Amino acid sequence: MKPGDLVNFHTDAWVFERANDRYQNPGIVLRKLRGKDASEVLWADGRITKEHFSYLRLVNNDTQAR
Repeated sequence: MKPGDLVNFHTDAWVFERANDRYQNPGIVLRKLRGKDASEVLWADGRITKEHFSYLRLVNNDTQAR
């Protein structure tokens, strides 16, 4: 992920099944966190969070934000 990428939060892990409801997709990657596989993301509801790359999916022309 790089700054400016449009992303959606997504997880299939059952332990985080309610996490999908806590994020207002889409989000914009603000910056990659130094030394980590994570990014700081500004979400559509104005919140800023730090998320591991595995929970972020790039939005492209074939994907619609929910």
